[in-house]
Amino acid sequence: MFTAYMPATERGGTPSRRSLYGDAMSDTQIVELDEPEATATQGSWRAGSVTILAVPVLLAAFAVAVLTARTETQPAVAESPLPTSVARPAASLRVTSIITAPPNTPSVVVTESGDPEVLADRRWSAPGPAYPARGDVAEAVLYGDIYVIGGTGTIDDGRSVFRYDAKTGARQRAPDLPISLDHAMAATLGGRVYVFGGFVFGQASARVFSFGTNDARWIEHSPMPAARAAGGAAVLDDRVYLVGGVGANGGWLAETWAYEVTGRWSTRAALPTPRDHLAVAAYRGSICAAGGNGGPWAFECYEPVRDQWTKRPNLRKPVLGGRAAEAAGWFWVVERDVHAFDGASWNFGPRLESPRAGGALVAISEVLYFVEGATGPAVPLETLKPQR
Repeated sequence: MFTAYMPATERGGTPSRRSLYGDAMSDTQIVELDEPEATATQGSWRAGSVTILAVPVLLAAFAVAVLTARTETQPAVAESPLPTSVARPAASLRVTSIITAPPNTPSVVVTESGDPEVLADRRWSAPGPAYPARGDVAEAVLYGDIYVIGGTGTIDDGRSVFRYDAKTGARQRAPDLPISLDHAMAATLGGRVYVFGGFVFGQASARVFSFGTNDARWIEHSPMPAARAAGGAAVLDDRVYLVGGVGANGGWLAETWAYEVTGRWSTRAALPTPRDHLAVAAYRGSICAAGGNGGPWAFECYEPVRDQWTKRPNLRKPVLGGRAAEAAGWFWVVERDVHAFDGASWNFGPRLESPRAGGALVAISEVLYFVEGATGPAVPLETLKPQR
């Protein structure tokens, strides 16, 4: 869900911005007035009484006939608009759930099958055991281990951090986050894992934390320029770039931010298609963003040297909540379908054995690793070796 995001909504998203509950009452009211009963008066009947009573009745009937004729011949007058843009619910309507997320791109009929076109003879493999999965996690690699951070689920899920062994698929508990987070952005910089923003019980955060392998707890740093959640992060030339997402008011953020290990922030060129839940990764010296809520087909790349975004070929199928990584010369976008960009065009790659979205995707030594993801049942870490 969004969770709230949004213009609310997220955003574990996410009020909570995830959903709104309420009952809509009928705006018709029936008011019954108790009229006093007429007092019966006994009087003698005399000639002319009928005439006296009939004259007022005939006059009233004539007036009604004239007014009715005038009403039927006059054009209808439009009702004045309500002073709010919120639609008034029909009588006896019950609202069960309203997702307060930014509007999606209108649906388009998709004819692509998504069946593998490259590496069709290869499959994702699972070297280790299955673990309960979280969605909307953040991920980073530190000294060969995969850190999966926060996510939707229970309050404990939002604080939990697990360190996965890339070779065996086994995981160990790492120090918990100080707060419960989902839809956060994470990256490795200067030998530390940094976590930026995310939703804290549906509200976008500006807080920044980091963790080193010898640390017993997470360290908090100066906050971001503003709150941001459900965006993407990638590292290039000793800077972390934060792309897309939503702010504190639930609106999309177009500005690209760059973060240096010194704690310095800078604002870069705006993302051409602002959106959230997008897949972001470094690719051939650029920062690329694919899919997302608000631009599920969009693929755009940022060149830091020129401080400029460039539109690239659209995805062949819409992607919402996908993850991206560079491996073996391809830019990979993994969701329920797998896109692979070779620098000129998109191809479909082999799907996960347990297709899912909102998990963690990383590349280590040209091998792809996908961990967790919103599926419900326990799932193992899956790997794919895409060398051509």
